[in-house]
Amino acid sequence: MKKFVIMIMLAVISLGAYAQTEQGKSSIGFNLGYGFDDIDNATVGIDYRYCILDDVRIAPSLTYHVKNNSLSAWAIDVNAHYVVKLSEMFGFYPLAGLDMSFWKVSVGHGLSHNMTRFGANIGLGGEVYATNNLSVGLEVKYLVIKDLSRPMIGVRVGYNF
Repeated sequence: MKKFVIMIMLAVISLGAYAQTEQGKSSIGFNLGYGFDDIDNATVGIDYRYCILDDVRIAPSLTYHVKNNSLSAWAIDVNAHYVVKLSEMFGFYPLAGLDMSFWKVSVGHGLSHNMTRFGANIGLGGEVYATNNLSVGLEVKYLVIKDLSRPMIGVRVGYNF
């Protein structure tokens, strides 16, 4: 009986959820992540996603790499996603895009050195369309950038409209 009740509840929940990847649809999201390398920065950011086609979207974002080991940065990314819908509630996407980062290196005694770097992103993400207006996702990407290349992982909560 428990299995039957759970199946009914999942069916009811899924009636209101559908893949938010139709042409003209948008999403704004908040994300938290981590960069794995010698710097080991936590990240926090916002993004906007716009579906230019049913399965292709652009995703500009602004991310802050929290200061650690004397390094911090602001990054502006513009990625493209090719969304593959596995069901009405779940999709995944390969991503590729460009990155422009503004790094600040603290060298001590109140002194700092600033660097601007251009790079590229390549990765894979997945998302669950929890409701008509809410999606939750996980993204793994590799940032290729001079002297600061790194694998990154992040979680995202988005409002879809």
